[in-house]
Amino acid sequence: MKRLRVLISSPSFSPFQGSECAVGWNIVSRLALYHDVTVLCSEGSLIYPHPSDCREAYCKYINDNGEIAGLKVVFVKQPRTALLCAIIYQKLFKITKGFAWQILFYKALDAWHKEAFSVAQNIGFDKFDVTHQLTPVSFINPGYLWQSDLPFYWGPVGGMFKVPLKFAISQGINSFLFELMRNVNFEIKSSSRLFKSVVRKSEQIWTISSQDLSVVRHIDCNKGVPLLESAAPEVIKGFLRNFDGTRPLEIMWSGQHEPRKALPLLLYAMSKLSDIGKVYLSVLGTGPKTKNWKNLAESLSLNNINWYGRLSYEDAIQTMKNADVFVHTSFREATSLVLLEAMGWGLPVVCHDTCGMALAVDDTCGIKIPFLNPQESINGFYNGINKLLNDPQLVMKYSKGSLSRSLELSWDIKVKTIANAYKK
Repeated sequence: MKRLRVLISSPSFSPFQGSECAVGWNIVSRLALYHDVTVLCSEGSLIYPHPSDCREAYCKYINDNGEIAGLKVVFVKQPRTALLCAIIYQKLFKITKGFAWQILFYKALDAWHKEAFSVAQNIGFDKFDVTHQLTPVSFINPGYLWQSDLPFYWGPVGGMFKVPLKFAISQGINSFLFELMRNVNFEIKSSSRLFKSVVRKSEQIWTISSQDLSVVRHIDCNKGVPLLESAAPEVIKGFLRNFDGTRPLEIMWSGQHEPRKALPLLLYAMSKLSDIGKVYLSVLGTGPKTKNWKNLAESLSLNNINWYGRLSYEDAIQTMKNADVFVHTSFREATSLVLLEAMGWGLPVVCHDTCGMALAVDDTCGIKIPFLNPQESINGFYNGINKLLNDPQLVMKYSKGSLSRSLELSWDIKVKTIANAYKK
């Protein structure tokens, strides 16, 4: 493959941090195997008071491991607007309970994108063959690299998805108001002239979910291509699960205790079992809903739950090793890393058939629940658990599928797909 000169914008970029920083790092560092890559990234978090954490993490990595051949990293300083947004956010967080986050984040992000485009202009677009807007994994702000005359690629990108308000209201008034505002914003942004222009200018757009793909292809049927934004860590060495039905089915749930993670759906589903002693649930994580969820479990007489709280990564992995199945009740996110980790460890998955979960999980590795309304989800999770209890051999079958599927979704395969797309 001929090595192209690729300019990537990825404000989130760090070898030691998770979430979108991990997406930026794992894709960009591997792309340098195929092409000469220059990445524009932020020195630190745009909205939190960590103005240089990404630069420090990268410098530590290079100091310990040496330079990455084919990769040039250009840190773009946070403009004053971004720093001001971070200060305002810290002042308002307790008052607004997080509602100001999106407004201030995207204001800060836009300011950074403008600064990054200015830096790219100073370097000179004539020094590159291809441009790519990589992170953040959101369609709301595509940056400005698409305005150059070079071929432009975008994604993996997500967020083009509306949560049914029946789900939002079931999680409380704050959740309902947040999802309502988000749905309105989606309608405005996805139908804007800017978004349509970027889609038409793009050579290719990688989309995370079927909903994202549908929105992109509605504008241009040739542009959208499915691709998850994340992958399980390569250090994971999974194994086949063996459940014979003579002991309780060990279920694991992990995530922030917040409305969109929707643990109550699983609790209600478990309460419908004829014998709750047939299952045992391990709940990892903490958050604003922890107390409410514990109270709900008590009111449902669910005494078969271990609330672990926040664990170290090593302890969380050990809990995952001891499980038979991973149940993921979340109804709004891109692709949950913990879900991909669970698949890498060989855990069958029961999850909603939506967002990135719909693409990650197929019929070989788990059971997907139609995403319609809360009651249908409760029935779906109940039926899924019952299916495993009544046919224990399915656990091993889905476990084998998870191990195989996680290899198909690896970083290396994902990056090779992107690298080949540049060439085409």
